[in-house]
Amino acid sequence: MAWLGWVGGCGALLLFYVMTLWCMWMLADVYEVKGRRHSRYKDAVASILGPRAAVVLSVLQHATMLLVTLGYHIAGAESLAYIAGQACQMMGKPQDSCMDTYWVMAVIFGAMQMLTSQLPNLEAAWWTSLIGAAMSFGYSAVAIALGASQASQHQGSVAGHPGSPSEKAFGIFNALGALGASYSCAIVLIEIEDTLREPPKASVSMKKAVNLGISITFVVYSAVSVLGYMALGDSVPGNILLGFRGSPGWVTLLGNLMVLIHMVSAYQVLAQPLFASIEDILLRCCPSLANVREWLVRAVYRCLYVAVIGVLAVALPFFSSIVGLIGAISYWPTAVLFPMLMYRAMHQPRGAVLWLMHATNGLMGAVALMAVVGAVLSIAEGAAGMKPFQGSGNVHG
Repeated sequence: MAWLGWVGGCGALLLFYVMTLWCMWMLADVYEVKGRRHSRYKDAVASILGPRAAVVLSVLQHATMLLVTLGYHIAGAESLAYIAGQACQMMGKPQDSCMDTYWVMAVIFGAMQMLTSQLPNLEAAWWTSLIGAAMSFGYSAVAIALGASQASQHQGSVAGHPGSPSEKAFGIFNALGALGASYSCAIVLIEIEDTLREPPKASVSMKKAVNLGISITFVVYSAVSVLGYMALGDSVPGNILLGFRGSPGWVTLLGNLMVLIHMVSAYQVLAQPLFASIEDILLRCCPSLANVREWLVRAVYRCLYVAVIGVLAVALPFFSSIVGLIGAISYWPTAVLFPMLMYRAMHQPRGAVLWLMHATNGLMGAVALMAVVGAVLSIAEGAAGMKPFQGSGNVHG
């Protein structure tokens, strides 16, 4: 909202909501084709569009999962650092004695993920999804309440954050990528659909879930965005809960605690399909691993994965830019292009519907290209001045 302004921001929120809802209906419809069920997104693409398309989708899907877990690691570490700093202040200790250094919190968050990553599969992690959803509602409610309490300041503008032509363009591009990342459910939709019990048909249940989930997401995110922009205007930070400086400390502390729990939980929902793919590759490359205890193999490669993501989180602690890159890389191909291509192959739409599909693909493809440029430049600019492991590293000042 800060870069897009009132008109562009509200319009983009609505556009991404409508596009995502439409495309997820199409994706849910290709879970079962001619009596054959697809347990994974790439299986559906391979069956309908061929093996080459499946390879492209698989690379994009897994790259997105990797970036999402990186984004969650960064956000979790930021919230943990904020919680540690606030707790230290409440106890009356001087700031320089507080253990709220960002990279230390990133290590602690990684240790937490190493434990939760030992859940065997996505079905076993159902409760983490439930906790994550509850916490998401919780910290969104805190952000909405804080925004409403300060909305009378009437901040924000029609054109959004000012800047040079290049700064404005790249800021808008990165903002569009962040909006795409907010609707990244396509990368695990079929995997989740495969866990649904029948009857009724999985596609029927999935569409109901999509309607409810994406609509609630739109309403909540719109409320956070609009009220937050009214309260904070162009100065709104990437983590909106850190922008309400005049609010009671316990409120933002509670909100960041919810963010932390959400990141720990949601990390697993996105990581579990990636872990399953890694395990398949390991067993194909090293068949002898089948004779090793399953829990031991799982512990080694999953802890190694979390450790690598943790190192990246310390080296690139730019949450907003990473979120923009996630949306830029993933949204158009996984949430728009492939669902439309598969739906067209199976149902062969004509006339206005086909024209609308072409127009949507062209528009979102252009948005994705611009968002990639904006996110990469934003990360490059931030990395140029970074010195990991030096100084206090407190991302909240």
